[in-house]
Amino acid sequence: MSYDTLTMMAVNAELQQLVVGARVQRIIQPRREEIILLLYHRGAERDLLLSCHPQQSRVHLTTEGRRLPAQPPPFCMLLRKYLTGARLTAITQPPLERVLKFQFDAHEGLPAVSLVAEIMGRRSNLLLIDDGGIILGAIQTATPEQNPRRAVLPGWPYEAVPPQEKLDPLSAPPEELAGVVHPLLAGGLAPEKALLKTAAGLSPLAARELLHRSNWDEQSPHRSLERLHAELKELFNLSGRVVEAYLYPEQKLYSPYRLTHLRGAAGQRFAGMNELLDHYYQEVAAAAEQEILQGQLRSRVNRHRSRLKRKLAQHREELQQAGEADRYRICGETLLTYAGRIGRGEHEAVLPGLYDPETTITIALDPALGAVANAQKYFRRYRKISDSRQHHRKQIARIERELAYCDELYFSIEQGSRSSLEEIREELVEAGLMKPPRRKGSGRKQKRRKETPQPLSFKGSSGVTILVGRNNRQNDLLTFKLATKRDLWLHARELPGSHVILKGSADPPAEDDLAEAALLAAYFSRGRDFPAVAVDYTGVRHLRRGPGGKPGFVLYNQFSTITVDPRDNRLHRLLEQQ
Repeated sequence: MSYDTLTMMAVNAELQQLVVGARVQRIIQPRREEIILLLYHRGAERDLLLSCHPQQSRVHLTTEGRRLPAQPPPFCMLLRKYLTGARLTAITQPPLERVLKFQFDAHEGLPAVSLVAEIMGRRSNLLLIDDGGIILGAIQTATPEQNPRRAVLPGWPYEAVPPQEKLDPLSAPPEELAGVVHPLLAGGLAPEKALLKTAAGLSPLAARELLHRSNWDEQSPHRSLERLHAELKELFNLSGRVVEAYLYPEQKLYSPYRLTHLRGAAGQRFAGMNELLDHYYQEVAAAAEQEILQGQLRSRVNRHRSRLKRKLAQHREELQQAGEADRYRICGETLLTYAGRIGRGEHEAVLPGLYDPETTITIALDPALGAVANAQKYFRRYRKISDSRQHHRKQIARIERELAYCDELYFSIEQGSRSSLEEIREELVEAGLMKPPRRKGSGRKQKRRKETPQPLSFKGSSGVTILVGRNNRQNDLLTFKLATKRDLWLHARELPGSHVILKGSADPPAEDDLAEAALLAAYFSRGRDFPAVAVDYTGVRHLRRGPGGKPGFVLYNQFSTITVDPRDNRLHRLLEQQ
């Protein structure tokens, strides 16, 4: 969703009431493309965010936490020099442009300056200019070679954004609008594209809404254009009416007017456009950070899994080669049995097979040794290879357990919320698979207080409590700390998934309670989309930690199994509790 002209007009209308006359207390630059002005006005503090992010460029008040970079960037230092202590005297927006100019008064011997926010997608920029129109600095600079039409460099004159060569929706008469749109429609252009090509300040979303409000009729474009002109003028005339703010989360759309063309869509209304934008973009930022964290965790687990698979293949190959150990033992036993037939100095001996006398076996000999010494040499080889075979078997078992642990991790990462992902990151750090994250701040080491994991909690139809772990740490907490010996433990059989605890269940458990807990175990597993999932259940008293002490890894051998369908309606009722 783009921050269009109408959105900026709505934001500007609110800012005029809230921050004009405010004094700048502080300036921070939490990210490369963002500036936050900390303003004080009429006893209230407000944070004004200006972002020139290519996909999320915008201006609005924010309640986002003030994260301070270790070293303020040069543009932030420039703004601090000129704006700290200055008063915001005016905010202006060129007609139908996505540009806001924040004007500040002269103070403490410094000249009056203006901060210009050009919100135009990937061409967005923030510029500081003096009262003579000279650029003092910008987040994005551009040389004449980089942008021949409009260079942006300190010391150069500021050139305003070139005006759109389109009609002004507020001043153009109906016949002028019709005179431009009709030829475009006659040329085969769709009404929405024709409107976008004609009227200044329109976004595709606004164009779709206007066509819907005007009941556009392909068979009667003349009359449709009359209605369209009236709706266009009404939409852009914000003066004298309360600015609305609607968010449509499922469609990821927002607007300063109700989107009537989204039939049946559930729109959420906010008190103002600034509040809506702050909420929406904090959600967007949280989702983006979660996606980045998921990618990092997936990468670390995949890297570890690849190493384990290479080691597993190597151990299996060496174990296969160790299969020759029995041949060395047979050679030694044969030499001892027929030692009297072998003289010193022989290079090989052809002797009857010890276990099959009708066959013969050819044994290589060390000519410097006698029969007994050669046999002992073969026995030493046998013992050495036998020991290595035991080692390889142990390593293969260990690696297979580690791969199963990686599968559990990967599943938890795919299904995890932000808080759950943070717990998984801590688990990977503790396991030595990931470095601790660098904390943003003053450069000092900051200790992060470990928070207690919070598993999911559900109430069964009988009132019984069912707890579900969302990752290995929560599974471990549930099984070995929160659960008692009287509780029932459930897990999808041979599938990565959550540990589920049915609290205080009877022995045997009630049928409905067991079925609901099993449905949750199936849903919070890799078998979520299967038509049938086998779920093992046993008393917590029958569980023990697996070798290696990995969190969430348990062993059990006394259990029962129930098969459930994750599409069962009882599961939907349980999930509605979250």
